Amino acid sequence: MTADRAARRRDLTAAFGYDRVSMFVPAVMSVGLVFWIVNELRDLARDRRRHERDRRARIAAAAVVDRTIGRREPRAPEELGLRPRPVYLLLTAALWLGAVYVAVGSLGNYGRRGGYVAHIAWLLALSLAVSLVGALYGAAALATFLRHPALPLGARPLVVGTPLTTSPVPRGALAGRAPWPLTAAVTAAAAASALLALVVAWAPHVVRRVDVSTAAWVREHPPAEALTWFDPLGATEVALALTAIGVLASFRCRALASSFVLAVGAGLVVSLTVRPLVAHPRPATGSSAGGLDAFPSGHVLLGVILAGVLPLALRVALDRPGAVAALRLAFGAGVAGAAAHRVAIGAHWPTDVLGGALVGLALVLAVERVLATERSHARCHGCPWRPGEEPPVRRGVVALRVDTVRAVRLAAHLSAAAAASALAILAFAADVPTNPDGPAFGPAIERPVQLALAGLLSIGALVAWRWPAPGSLLMALAATGLGVFASVEYRPGYGVALTGALLTPAVLTWLAWQHRRRHGEILALAVVTAVLLASTWAGAERVYAHFYGPTHPGSAAPELPVDRVEWVWLGALSADGLTVSVRLADGRRRAVVVATPAAGGAAVRSPMVAAGEHRIASIRLGGLASDAAYTYLVEVDGAADRSRGAGRFRTPGAGATSFRFAVASCARTGSNGAVYDAIVATEPLLFLELGDLHYENLTATGPGPFLDAYDRVLGTPAQGALARTVPMAYVWDDHDYGPNDAGADSPTRPAVRAAYDLAFPHYPLAADTGPIAQAFTIGRVRFVMTDGRSGRTAATLLGATQEAWLVDEVARSSRTHALVVWVNATPWIGTATAGSDTWAGYDDERTRIADGFAAARVTNLVMVAGDAHMVAIDDGTNTGYATAGGTGFPLLQASPLDRPPSVKGGPYSEGTFAGPGQFGLVDVVDDGGPTVTVRLSGRTWDGRELVAHERTFDAGPDALT
Repeated sequence: MTADRAARRRDLTAAFGYDRVSMFVPAVMSVGLVFWIVNELRDLARDRRRHERDRRARIAAAAVVDRTIGRREPRAPEELGLRPRPVYLLLTAALWLGAVYVAVGSLGNYGRRGGYVAHIAWLLALSLAVSLVGALYGAAALATFLRHPALPLGARPLVVGTPLTTSPVPRGALAGRAPWPLTAAVTAAAAASALLALVVAWAPHVVRRVDVSTAAWVREHPPAEALTWFDPLGATEVALALTAIGVLASFRCRALASSFVLAVGAGLVVSLTVRPLVAHPRPATGSSAGGLDAFPSGHVLLGVILAGVLPLALRVALDRPGAVAALRLAFGAGVAGAAAHRVAIGAHWPTDVLGGALVGLALVLAVERVLATERSHARCHGCPWRPGEEPPVRRGVVALRVDTVRAVRLAAHLSAAAAASALAILAFAADVPTNPDGPAFGPAIERPVQLALAGLLSIGALVAWRWPAPGSLLMALAATGLGVFASVEYRPGYGVALTGALLTPAVLTWLAWQHRRRHGEILALAVVTAVLLASTWAGAERVYAHFYGPTHPGSAAPELPVDRVEWVWLGALSADGLTVSVRLADGRRRAVVVATPAAGGAAVRSPMVAAGEHRIASIRLGGLASDAAYTYLVEVDGAADRSRGAGRFRTPGAGATSFRFAVASCARTGSNGAVYDAIVATEPLLFLELGDLHYENLTATGPGPFLDAYDRVLGTPAQGALARTVPMAYVWDDHDYGPNDAGADSPTRPAVRAAYDLAFPHYPLAADTGPIAQAFTIGRVRFVMTDGRSGRTAATLLGATQEAWLVDEVARSSRTHALVVWVNATPWIGTATAGSDTWAGYDDERTRIADGFAAARVTNLVMVAGDAHMVAIDDGTNTGYATAGGTGFPLLQASPLDRPPSVKGGPYSEGTFAGPGQFGLVDVVDDGGPTVTVRLSGRTWDGRELVAHERTFDAGPDALT
């Protein structure tokens, strides 16, 4: 900065202040920016005017030349700047319809009494002028259509001076471009899909009636069972496998190979992007009910892409142009069947299917447009769309030298031997794979299967020495079998990963074999291999779903949005109150529960409770009337949450009272089965959860992961609704306590106890640390809950302290109550077996407990138990394990909520019923007299009663006072 400029700067600063000078500079810069933008816009307008003058001049020059030389042969339309002839007919219709619409609308609005544009003459005049201009240009477009390719004399100024024409190009300059009808078709399909998406998103009522009626017709007419075969056509894994086949088949046409991949990728992206924007709800009758991701149907979208593009790929591979139409017809029929199946099973609405079909059609037409453009095939070799080139003899996909082939073949044999040896060693040394839920088959089955598949891999490697293609297939088959087998123990992704790793020998063998083979042979082997891989995924999904997936239809409970509350858990029910655990949404701090009597009356408010570190507030709602129904709302920071913060419950009677309670256990993590709807539908007073609330098998030493697991459980619509509606009493078993078969030495013991205290609204516990044993009373019934995990060692199931507490609590309660219910998570009946995870493995302890009951003359005891995946009832014939013998007590074994069936222990006098989606019901009839009647029953997710047993007990002598 010079001395003069510095001086001027100082003078300005002194005169106006530093801040004004500082603000002056950006102000000047802003003005400069505005002038720059204006200048750019002016230059753009000049360029546009220059371009228009050039276009009109070139059209006029062509006409002058034709008249001067007396040209008789008509010019090509592109030389005159004309668009294709049908375009003008479409423009005529659009312009005239628009003109009529504007004219009629403006006249109607002008004359409408009280309208917002009534009697505004200048607006009417402007509208009619626009209509007149539209009509004139429509007439010019019609004249051009009739005289095409000659320009109409009367309409020439309107045609030449407007976008009705384009810049003229020399004859033949448009050769090699995609035909305009194809471009128009792509645009129309894309526009139609976008318009349908807008209608579904902004005016769903417009399509609702059509959706419902069409879906009802589809469910009534086509047999859904027959259409099931077509459903995999649109599955993502099948689409990716067939895309891989198509890319291999279309290797000679680089344009088709790349556009195939891009079309499938674009389809997936469109599906994932549009679904949350449209948020179209799934049908309420399907397994995905409650979801807001119905539009568009990804199944149909991918199916249409495959039906349209895969035949083109097969045309390239097989040189059969005539087969494209037949293949498309066959694939199209399959996609139509898949679409009807999706509607029939309630996975999608017809509108969702139509939306997926339109998006898929637009992408297929886009691929066709790419193929119709000559420059797209500049790098193709032997491509049927590349003009003037004879397809060469096709041998090999990957070019290899002779020495490279030998090295690859040797690597294939060595990798096959290494894989087979590793599998054999692991089968004997490591007992893999293993399941966190315990081995599904056990070593007696797992080891022979692994050895057999390892042997098949070795046989394939030996066969590949002489016959590479069959050997490669055998190795691929062995890898596929191992992948499916692994999915019994792990998630499907692990099975596919294992298959991919074990396919290395097969791939290397194929690589060495293919370099001198025709493309047809290579394609055939690739198709078979891809089918095997796809089968691995499909098989792994089915196998894993059998062991770990949903075991029965999904719940109809709606997915409620999170407002201020993430979940509510009711528990610790009594005649005058209950405890409500609430997990608040992020940023929320305090909660109040407001309960309103269903029969009318004043609402009851709880104290305001601040949430703790994990956003959980435990709120005791007291002062309630006994034997009364209530609805409630959770108010968070002064505002009520009417979504997940709303529910209902009923209090028990204060004295003798009849009531019903439900009991069950064992559900996969995040289960949303219909069994929970069935439990709520029976209207129980409370629900006893007997363990395995989830199957996380955690090893964490802090409460966070256990709280996250509770989030996954209570975040599902069905279990969330049950927890908000039916107060619960809950004791854990191994899978929700720690790893499989975990006991007192589990490192999770302090963490899971802390999470239980934080999240679950339990009754007072018998001990401050260790087991979560507890007892509570409803009416004249005493419930005694034992924890069979926290104190379990090789020598004891409950531990000495809890055992003594149990015997004392049952002995005392049998005198003071009409009935005692022992809530026990572990199967009781079974022949003594060392090492068993049930009471049969702790026979001495079982006998001591039975002797304690016998010594106290307990005759009014009922047990409910979980863990075994079955419903079973024993009338007391087989439950007596006292040293002196004698009958025992009635027992209800109630499980599983959502796990595969299994049978443990026995015998049971009333039989066993192993099956999915099951629970137990106990009805207590107590009128205050000297007896109480109990009815035990087992139910299924669809409300069927499997078994029942009724017993009347004499009430304890002190229960009558």
